[in-house]
Amino acid sequence: MKKYFFPFKKIFSYLTDLKFALLILFLIAGTSSLGSIIEQDETIEYYQNTYPSVSPLYGFVDWKWITFWGFDHLYQTWWFVSLLLLLSVCLISCTLTRQFPLYWNSKEFFFQKQKTSFLKSPFSVSLENRFYTQEVLLTKLQDLGFHMYQRKNGLYGYKGLIGRISPILVHLSLLFVLGGALVGAFQNLKAQEVVAKGEIFHIQNPIQIGPLTSLPTVSGRVNDFWVEYEKSRIHQFYSNLSLLDPVGKEMKEQTISVNNPLRYQAVDFYQSDWNLIGIRIEFQGDRLRNRIDPTREEITKNIVPTLLTDSETVVQEIPLFSLPKSTKSWITWIPQEKNNWTLVFDQFQNVFLVYDAKGQLMRIQNIGEWAKENFRVTEIVSSTGLLIKYDPTIGIIYFGFGLLMITACLSYLPYTQIWFWKEGTQSFLSASTNRGKIQLEIEFENLLRSLENFVFLVSSQRFKKDSEF
Repeated sequence: MKKYFFPFKKIFSYLTDLKFALLILFLIAGTSSLGSIIEQDETIEYYQNTYPSVSPLYGFVDWKWITFWGFDHLYQTWWFVSLLLLLSVCLISCTLTRQFPLYWNSKEFFFQKQKTSFLKSPFSVSLENRFYTQEVLLTKLQDLGFHMYQRKNGLYGYKGLIGRISPILVHLSLLFVLGGALVGAFQNLKAQEVVAKGEIFHIQNPIQIGPLTSLPTVSGRVNDFWVEYEKSRIHQFYSNLSLLDPVGKEMKEQTISVNNPLRYQAVDFYQSDWNLIGIRIEFQGDRLRNRIDPTREEITKNIVPTLLTDSETVVQEIPLFSLPKSTKSWITWIPQEKNNWTLVFDQFQNVFLVYDAKGQLMRIQNIGEWAKENFRVTEIVSSTGLLIKYDPTIGIIYFGFGLLMITACLSYLPYTQIWFWKEGTQSFLSASTNRGKIQLEIEFENLLRSLENFVFLVSSQRFKKDSEF
């Protein structure tokens, strides 16, 4: 029977070994760093262009190597999930076989009755029995925060039990983090939506979606969008969003900006980009059909009204086109038979440039200002880019990290034990701790000085096992 259980016993010894757990942890950390360097969930063409086989990075990192090992979707590969599960098993095994027994044993009281047991302690002293020695010592130890037990001529006390339970909580917090990361790898969503100001949007353009994820049924409306400039440079851009229920009732409203997202039911709406997509122009009076350039009919269809009297106005919307060599400049035209007006918009500002058909600058005009050609730009139509992320486990991961920071600090608190035994004309006092020995030495010295008013030292020699002190 022992022959059959031997392999399992050997495997279990590996699972509870600290060095093996640290090895798995380093493997997870190393591969995770690769996942932050190599772009995740891109198309095969992207990896072929970025990591070509003709000139592989470091001589072997090319698109074939990346896709073979799954580094293009690292956090969902079988081997990375296996590492997470293996580390979880190591933590659970160590907690059940080592940490819990150590904690329960720390709560048990036991009394030392042999002189040799006292002398083995890092701090020990021999006292001459006096009246009320045991009672006075018990009172002083309780004042120092020790939990005391008394049996006939013996005393036992401990303090700092939180330092024993903290390693268990550290393992528990790591399990929260690992569990959240494991579930989040298969249940997540990343989507990109470009929405014009005033429009309603739904989550319908996912760029990354986990195999166990369904699209959240959340809709929203872009109420407003604006850009804040500082010294003629973009300082920040904002979108005012409203989240709507299925009947169109507003559930939440918030202004978002870069690094200031809107969060609702595990769905985060981030401000990612913006663009200008069109302008609204108001035409007034004396606009005839034959003034429209017939060669630009497809572009100008329904832009300029066919016939207006001097007192009539019509507002039309025409598109803006991005200039190829400028990321934040746009151009559009108002073509006519006699002259083609070109409008250039630089950044999201209240002014624009007007050029004639020969490309000469005519003037700089303000939004809302009437031109001599009886038109004015009433509004710039903007669009905002929203990066939408859905990860229901993010709260669990944050909780795990928060608990890890707290319990890691608490695990450094010392666990201290103290013993007293009275036999005949002599008494023995000893103490030990797992950390903070300098502090215990100071407390032990102060305790002895406070007892000098009640007892006399039989032997001034104090036995210290730890050579550090």
